[in-house]
Amino acid sequence: MLSENDAHQRQRRYANYFDRYSVVVKTDPGHKKQIQKGPLRVFPTNSTTRYCFPIDAYQLGHAVAKEREPDCVTTQDPFSTGIVGLALAQQFDASLRVQVHADFISNPKWRWQSVKNPLAEALGRTVLKRADAVRVGTEHERKKVRSVVKDSTTISVAPVRMDFDGVVNGGERSVTELRSTFGFDDRPVIFFAGRFTGQKNLNKWLEVAARVHEAANRTPIFVMVGDGPQSEDIRKEVIELGIEDSFRFPGWVETDRLAEYYDLADVFLITSDYEGTSRVVVEAGMNETPVVATPFAGAIDNIVDGETGFVADDVETLAQRVCELLEDATVRQQMGTRAREHLMDRFDAERLTEEYVEFLQDGICGD
Repeated sequence: MLSENDAHQRQRRYANYFDRYSVVVKTDPGHKKQIQKGPLRVFPTNSTTRYCFPIDAYQLGHAVAKEREPDCVTTQDPFSTGIVGLALAQQFDASLRVQVHADFISNPKWRWQSVKNPLAEALGRTVLKRADAVRVGTEHERKKVRSVVKDSTTISVAPVRMDFDGVVNGGERSVTELRSTFGFDDRPVIFFAGRFTGQKNLNKWLEVAARVHEAANRTPIFVMVGDGPQSEDIRKEVIELGIEDSFRFPGWVETDRLAEYYDLADVFLITSDYEGTSRVVVEAGMNETPVVATPFAGAIDNIVDGETGFVADDVETLAQRVCELLEDATVRQQMGTRAREHLMDRFDAERLTEEYVEFLQDGICGD
């Protein structure tokens, strides 16, 4: 932690560096041309289609840069925003600092998830090879990015700062009251929240659920919050498995209700093929709910296997870990407590803000 004196010194130093910070944001039409608050200026693209965005973003960025040439250009990703940032950085001889929040490098599951993804990967690699620095959210992504960038490129591991207001310990009602309201009684609850897409590998989730349903001493309730293109297929598969009486599909829920589900859950189960930091894994842990997950980037970085949750790849082991947690309330509580402590430190808002500013600062100072 910083001393008060160190904090004031850093604030003064950053103020000297960032006397102007301009952001170009992808938006649909209908927004103001410019929003300003102190040194921060936001320019919405008001793009009519997603294909117009790169042109709109470049034109806006070029106009802003002509007013005062930038020292540093940073992009939210190495794809469409990355190519715009690369063009602007080269034209104005600025440092290019790229952020990566997706496990896309040499990832066949991501590559063939969409017909556009092979082209996106090639574009991302092109941008990364020309970056002066890269910020990633996980150690797993850092290793992959290192295989692509120049030897001189610095890589910072700094997860995105998250706002947990309302979703972490946000429920006012007791778990007993919630269980009565939802009709769960004293049955254990296994929870999932997210998009119903191929990336999440929900077929594997259902395989694990079916094994747990058969093996657990007390038949659990499986709650899957969310929606998406595979929603109907998942519901049909649950019926085919003959366990529909133990499933609940609330659809999308508001943030305050999501907090209630985290409060209710005994275990959070996620079986994604790939993900970046994974907000739901962090939210579950911050709510002291142990997570059982497949070994994607965000799970590997955010779960201390065997201490704050479990990471496993095969269905049998995943089901076994879930059952172990359901059957031992003491272990479940200890893991939940340790998960919150681990993530409170990892996602400390002040530290993450400082790390992001330093990521940009190095591009201006060269140190």
